[in-house]
Amino acid sequence: MSQHPPRHIRVSEFRFDIPRRGGAGTFSVPRHLLGWTDTFIDEATGERYDLAYVLAQLHAQGWDVHDLTKGRGTFRETVQRLPLPHGGQFAPGDPATREA
Repeated sequence: MSQHPPRHIRVSEFRFDIPRRGGAGTFSVPRHLLGWTDTFIDEATGERYDLAYVLAQLHAQGWDVHDLTKGRGTFRETVQRLPLPHGGQFAPGDPATREA
């Protein structure tokens, strides 16, 4: 048995080790970021990695990338104004203001 008791790892703490392009070591990617970003930055070198590279490396390590990216968020265009159901419009940035 291990001398350390097992502990629960929160999703926000779970990290994947992704090999660098140069082959000199790895950098870590938090699991929760797989659903919300398209670019990952290696903090040690400052190099940018795109989502396709990270998913290819995870697939090579045996991870099910479809399961990891399930429920991935989508970003839409920002609109200037939204109509409200009872008339008026909502101006983004000020939820308390209703314009007639």
